[in-house]
Amino acid sequence: MPGLLTLLLALQGAVHAELADIQKRGEIRIVMSGDYPPFSQPALSGGLEGFDADVAREIATRLKVKPVLIKAEFSSIVAGLQAGNFDLAVASQSKTPERAKAVDFLSQPYYYDGAQLFVPRNSTATSLADLKGKPVAVALGTTFEKFLRAQNYANIVTFQGEPDEYLALGSGRAAGMVTTRTVGSVAAKKGQPIKAVGPVLQQDNPYISLGQNQPKLKAAVEQALDAMRKDGTLKRISEKWIGSDVVTPPKAP
Repeated sequence: MPGLLTLLLALQGAVHAELADIQKRGEIRIVMSGDYPPFSQPALSGGLEGFDADVAREIATRLKVKPVLIKAEFSSIVAGLQAGNFDLAVASQSKTPERAKAVDFLSQPYYYDGAQLFVPRNSTATSLADLKGKPVAVALGTTFEKFLRAQNYANIVTFQGEPDEYLALGSGRAAGMVTTRTVGSVAAKKGQPIKAVGPVLQQDNPYISLGQNQPKLKAAVEQALDAMRKDGTLKRISEKWIGSDVVTPPKAP
């Protein structure tokens, strides 16, 4: 009965694995976009590397299971967590009311950042208003896209990740792009012909997320991440990939 089999498989796929299930399995499936350097990107040796990838591997080590890192389109990650296709997302996700209705987030961010407008190095624009409706690139399904739509910006072009946005700026298909201050600044230091303009548009402090109703897994990941903060591991990963500390909460002005 193909119809019944399909239904049973669908129901099975929607079951969220708790901590004991993951430990029995011996591996944890951790998703990230893989298109967000220096947080997640393809490694020359295969697989994924970056800040998010190292954080994910360290969490798995502390849970005493094998990390299985999965690359997925950013806009599909929440649905994948809901369906039980992934156990955890270490994917530089901002916590929004819409996402919080669908998945659970840990209690505090694992790093701190802000949304920033970047333009080609030879651009004379100093703000979003200066672009006067020219194409601005963002990654699909991000808070950056949501921000521009809330501003009623008329010409938004979406891509799967920042590498495609850099190409769009370089080819003239976009006059600017919105990403985090950290991502754009690291790219500029590594040779991308872009520059930051204007103030930070909004805070963007990412969280780790997982499917709903997994209290033991959530508590274990919280404990692992807190230990990484206290023993300096999280800061060392930040300095390795970012070149600075983005994991210590900024002091209030």
